[in-house]
Amino acid sequence: MVKRRTLTREIVLDRADQLIAERGLDNLTIRALADALEIRPQSVYNYADSLTDLLDQVGLRFVNQLSERLMRRLFGVGGKEALMVFAQEFRKGCRHEKHLAPILINPNDLRQLKRTHQALSDLYNQMFRSLHLLDGADNHSLVESTLYRSALFGFIMQELGGYLTLPQRKIDERFQLMMQLAIDQIAVE
Repeated sequence: MVKRRTLTREIVLDRADQLIAERGLDNLTIRALADALEIRPQSVYNYADSLTDLLDQVGLRFVNQLSERLMRRLFGVGGKEALMVFAQEFRKGCRHEKHLAPILINPNDLRQLKRTHQALSDLYNQMFRSLHLLDGADNHSLVESTLYRSALFGFIMQELGGYLTLPQRKIDERFQLMMQLAIDQIAVE
């Protein structure tokens, strides 16, 4: 049994993340987490208000880690190259954390996870504003940024969903080509 004084929010989130990886997002429950931590279910509520809040905390942590990796990779990179780096790193993060990717890609889940949704929106806005794609938010800019996100999310959903039954090298080539086609449609200053 985990002693209360050694249990931290980080340990709770790590274990929740691990359970999601082992059992799937839909199979995480407060009871399952409590059992895995060897604590009473009520004790989980010291760290999360509800299962939705727990998932939001796990999702927020995932977005923050992804954001940190992206910012390191994007340092000194601009223009269309930055859009490609962003796409590559976002895909890499989702592939690495396949069990958490649905939190970011499924709009129904994301709507409930308000802090995760806001962090993901902030990440996109930071990227697109730094490239002046949202300045003035004209219709053309919004269409371009929507095309980019749709291509990125759509590809990741197909890949993680097992719809691309090609050798990995071919899948990687297809991703690069598709994202390049989407990026070529964007007017970057």
